[in-house]
Amino acid sequence: MKMPQNTRRDFIKTAAFLAATPLFPPLFAQSAGTAAAKPPSPAQQLGLTPRWRNYMASLKGKGLLGILPVLAAPEGDISHLGFPVATQLSDGRAVVVFHRAEGGHILAGRLTERPMPSGRYAITSDDLLAWHPADPFTARNRLGPPDGMHCVGAALKADGKERVVALATGVPKQVYVSDDRGETWRAVDGALAGKLDGAAHCGPRLIQHPEFGLVAALGQQKNPSARRNWLVRSLDAGETWEQRVWVNTAHARSVEPAVATWGDGHMVMISREYVQDFALNEEGYYCHTQHVYRHTKGAPFSEVSFTTARTNIAGNPAFGFDCHDTADVSYNPVTKRIECLHSHRRGGGEGRTGKTDDKNPANRVNTLNLWSISPDELLAGSSTWRFECTLVERQGYSRNSERDGMHPGGTIIDLKRKQQHIFIYAGWRRKPCSIFRLSRTLDTPALADAWRKARLA
Repeated sequence: MKMPQNTRRDFIKTAAFLAATPLFPPLFAQSAGTAAAKPPSPAQQLGLTPRWRNYMASLKGKGLLGILPVLAAPEGDISHLGFPVATQLSDGRAVVVFHRAEGGHILAGRLTERPMPSGRYAITSDDLLAWHPADPFTARNRLGPPDGMHCVGAALKADGKERVVALATGVPKQVYVSDDRGETWRAVDGALAGKLDGAAHCGPRLIQHPEFGLVAALGQQKNPSARRNWLVRSLDAGETWEQRVWVNTAHARSVEPAVATWGDGHMVMISREYVQDFALNEEGYYCHTQHVYRHTKGAPFSEVSFTTARTNIAGNPAFGFDCHDTADVSYNPVTKRIECLHSHRRGGGEGRTGKTDDKNPANRVNTLNLWSISPDELLAGSSTWRFECTLVERQGYSRNSERDGMHPGGTIIDLKRKQQHIFIYAGWRRKPCSIFRLSRTLDTPALADAWRKARLA
């Protein structure tokens, strides 16, 4: 597949970004009475393994895979810039919603005495290189508190104009809309009143279903015996919402479900799994859960129900549900397959998953992996996905060094550039985290072939 001309500068910039930074970040600490240390650079927060830096450099000019920083954690304090999710408008503008949590991931929302601008924010770009506002934290255009997950999408209003819609599932659960391409936002008060009781943590995607309108998926974490999942949908660009609640067909407790649609309106969700007995496969690996809905034209939203199954998208069982971060799932219009981005916190892709808590820092990796499945096989009941390749390999992920990332959900399928734009965060749980854009070709076989030839399995 020939690389579009307007993507070449991305991959040139990627090579320069990686070459300009040292390999290993200092694990910075501030002793009493000493000056504050300068935070590690974005590339140090990203922390690619040496072999992955070499691999990315070898791809220069091939138009297969590139990565660039989007927004760096501000200097002078500890800022977790996390959970970036994105949508693209019809004119090409990208809108990314993320949160800034003072004190880091684990402490989000708990440091109320600190006068720092924690919250949820949005940035926009017309070329995926220059982002506005450059300093969103001084724009004072917050989308509520930083706790909870969020998703973002776009829909047409009754007047035919495009609107950006964001759903935040902290406390309280809230809908925000923007009628000026993501520049300013307003809360739709009461939009979710009386809904989502017991639901927690929406998935990272707000999709446009051909019949149901805007659709978001939610799971639940609070009740260990519950097996419920939620969908909410809006037919009026975010002003009003309807919910659908159903019970899983298996004893699964799924959270952060990423949802995708294709064809006449079929849907699939990929979620983290909190029931260990369900998640562990015959080989002892901890796997993601899938939920599949076969749509019939004209079927009402009130009757939507999914079939639940364990996939073979596997993680390191030594860490239970914490081995996975939030996934992403989408339909690739080039390969015509359903693809899943699997964030493995404690190991590699297929063949390098691991089953133990390896104490060797050189073997502690955090990876982003690509899997796929035929839509026909999925609708026929298959839960066996094909491992394609690893996209990112980071070094030294452990509780000791508090590495955090990547949460790749809410990606953009860019048909003009023939790319998927994946927004991730990377850094530490109680230290700075920055946001990055990973762009990869939609020609998955070409990308997988380059990965195999590099002997990175």
